[in-house]
Amino acid sequence: MGRDISSIRIRRLLKLAAYLRKHGQDGAEVTDILTHCEYTNRRALQDDIRLLRDEYKADITYKRSNPPRYCMTYEGEFLLSLSLNIDDITALSLGLGMAEHFIPRVQDHCKKLWAKIAQTIPEVLLEFGQWLANTVLMEYPVSGIQPLVFDTVLEAMHDKSALKIDYVSPYKDRKAKTHIISPYDMFFKAHSWYMTAYCDDKVCMFKLSRIKRIEILDEHEFTPPPEGYDAASFRDSAWYVKSGELKHSIVLHIREPMASIAGEMKRTLAQRIYPLDDETVEFQATVPDLDEVARWVLSCSPYVKVIKPQELREKVCELANQTIQAQQET
Repeated sequence: MGRDISSIRIRRLLKLAAYLRKHGQDGAEVTDILTHCEYTNRRALQDDIRLLRDEYKADITYKRSNPPRYCMTYEGEFLLSLSLNIDDITALSLGLGMAEHFIPRVQDHCKKLWAKIAQTIPEVLLEFGQWLANTVLMEYPVSGIQPLVFDTVLEAMHDKSALKIDYVSPYKDRKAKTHIISPYDMFFKAHSWYMTAYCDDKVCMFKLSRIKRIEILDEHEFTPPPEGYDAASFRDSAWYVKSGELKHSIVLHIREPMASIAGEMKRTLAQRIYPLDDETVEFQATVPDLDEVARWVLSCSPYVKVIKPQELREKVCELANQTIQAQQET
């Protein structure tokens, strides 16, 4: 910034920018601006307009109408006036650090933003905030995503555009297949970014790191979400990642030490836990997919027993036999 600005002028500039933003493309009458923003003369208003244009790249035009108006068509860089305490600084530092880690494409933007913030904050607050933020384990693995994929999905969701993607699923023949989809939601879960979208007459989920090619289809009609679709409910229906209709009722008996762990973490929205004795709890839930539950049960062996359904018990036994066979192979 080429000049220092007093706090009084900053507040006035913020009020001016907000007033111009409120009036949109029609613009605000000069006399109304002078009154609302408490200018004593037109020269001060002109100076502030010039500052917003020169320093903050705002696109503000003067309309020689009757009465004359100012119109802001582009705000440029945002001007902020904030009062921050140590908790605010900690939250900012922690949030920017997580953004760098979980969305690598914004890493440079986060560093530049923190550098701007750091210029106006006492060093003692910076040091404590950064120390506390750095205690978070940022080595949490994140599946890599092509920057073009991430940006294109965001653009399509914002504009409600259809997408054409080449997608590879590791559970079938592992060959890329082309899908035409209408994207609804994007979320991070289990080390990866996922997208929910309408595909093949139903709402499906796609892992962004498995998209090999992507393009927006301007000529293809976007399919709106089906009636009753709720992004949060669909996302949270999963046991681990796979979301969808809650159609499998399960009952598990879980012994210590897994019984205490099961009570500490809420795996699904539809779970219920009842104590059977001092060492065992009964876990009930309704889930959209049994394969993920089977893998979890096996990972918790021998402390989890499947009571029902029989299909889940068979899946666990099959996985156990495959594990034994793999370990016996030379």
